[in-house]
Amino acid sequence: MVKKYLRGINVSFLLLIIISTFSSCANEMNILEGNNNEQINFSVSVPEWQNTDSLSSSKTSRATPITDASLSTSNTFNLIADQNDGAGNYSTLINNAAVSSTNNIWQTTPSHYYWSGITNKTINFYAYYPTSISGNISHTVGSAPTLSYIVPNDAVNQIDIMTATANNISGNTNSSTPLIFNHIFAAVKFAVGINGLPSGTIKSITITGIKNTGIYTFGSGWSPSSATSSFTVLPSTTITGSAGANITSDVYTLMMIPQAFNNATVSLVYNNGTTFSTTISGAWTANDIYTYNLSKTIVFNYDYTGTVQTFTAPYTGTYRLEVWGAQSGGWGSHTNAPGGYAGGYKRLTQGDILYIVVGGKGYDVNYYADGTSYNGGGIGSIPEGKYGGGGATHIATHAGLLKDLSAYKSTVLVVGGGAGSNGSWADQDISKYLSGGGEVGLGSNTIYYLNANTTSTTKGNTGGTQTGVGPDGIKGGFGYGGNAADYGGAGGGGWYGGNAAGDGGVVIGTNGGGGSGYIGGVNNGAFQTGVRYGNGYARISFVSAN
Repeated sequence: MVKKYLRGINVSFLLLIIISTFSSCANEMNILEGNNNEQINFSVSVPEWQNTDSLSSSKTSRATPITDASLSTSNTFNLIADQNDGAGNYSTLINNAAVSSTNNIWQTTPSHYYWSGITNKTINFYAYYPTSISGNISHTVGSAPTLSYIVPNDAVNQIDIMTATANNISGNTNSSTPLIFNHIFAAVKFAVGINGLPSGTIKSITITGIKNTGIYTFGSGWSPSSATSSFTVLPSTTITGSAGANITSDVYTLMMIPQAFNNATVSLVYNNGTTFSTTISGAWTANDIYTYNLSKTIVFNYDYTGTVQTFTAPYTGTYRLEVWGAQSGGWGSHTNAPGGYAGGYKRLTQGDILYIVVGGKGYDVNYYADGTSYNGGGIGSIPEGKYGGGGATHIATHAGLLKDLSAYKSTVLVVGGGAGSNGSWADQDISKYLSGGGEVGLGSNTIYYLNANTTSTTKGNTGGTQTGVGPDGIKGGFGYGGNAADYGGAGGGGWYGGNAAGDGGVVIGTNGGGGSGYIGGVNNGAFQTGVRYGNGYARISFVSAN
């Protein structure tokens, strides 16, 4: 059975609620005469699912979640009618008779019934759709019928039941009797919330702790039992994780008994077994639509600690690995250079362990016994240790500083290069020429010679192919930047560490090169130079269950 509906209530795993209601449209019917009295016939109004989207000002509506939408003339519903004899005594005039549309008239078939023509001989009408529930209907003459119902656990097997009640209709009626149908269930669906979900194929959504049985009285409503059950939707819906996407729709709409509930559990399962769960509380009313917007953001952030940090994959799927190298040290009013960025995607299995080393900022003008910054930033201005290079940030499947992984290069997944330092006399555009990261860790643009005005240009080191920033540079290597001579700047750490300035006294006051990044251990990797100030940083995000 196809069920169609629209969003009505938003709960962001699970937060915001907005209620939508149904409206009706009427099909006017003609009147037949017979036996000098009017034949009993009906005008039928049916609800349409309707909602004002909370994310826009537009209003849209869709047909009822029933095969042959909106009780078209091809549909048939059943009718019970009790007649009052005028003295308060009731008899059943119509007992579960079928009503269908013939020649644009909704009437009982094959038998027809007629009004008495006596005003105080009133009739109470009770209609229901679909007719398949007739075996669950109980009726005592003079009282409203009741429906005893157990909601199936699988949404596909749930049906949308509508009823209509028209009481105390005068026996002298000479027009079509209006029957206004309403849904007796609450429609429940799921969508991606504003903060998104990891992409993937949703295998199932299960809601546990909801009442599944009850007695429905026509014209009055439900009396749920205390028993609860679990309800499952198996949509096989593939999502990109973008907010607003439907997870369940049409046949996968849950038709729930209206009720109040506390701490019901909602579990979302991807095809690969990744499962997210939460609890919800609230109340559902008949004829309303409830859309639960599910959001789950899984991000792990790593700041500088000066130690090797670990990450254990909580789920099987694809993760985004991102690293930022550290800023360099510098001198005086000169702007220190920023570290670089590298990132990409890696599929992990639940329980896999990664090691994260976040680089430290290069030292400025203070004096240190050891001026190296954490994870490969070189020492500037030997022997004082100022003008230090920024440390690299990396993620690997083997523990250790980057320079200690030369025998385990295949375990390194991604590296963000640290920035090279400016020397004590440099005044060039630091952000352009000293930045760490990228395939090429940028080097000094101009070398200044002591007591001379001559200059020469240099070249930055290139990840994967070159080291060094010029003929006078003191070379860096895998995982570490070069240490500077005299008042020169140190190189930044990286896959290829940047070279430092100076060669033991000839060149002072010049800049070290930035360290290069690395993306060889991830898919769809990308570089960016010169984006991180201060210490380095790393982030791991679960983005897809596929």
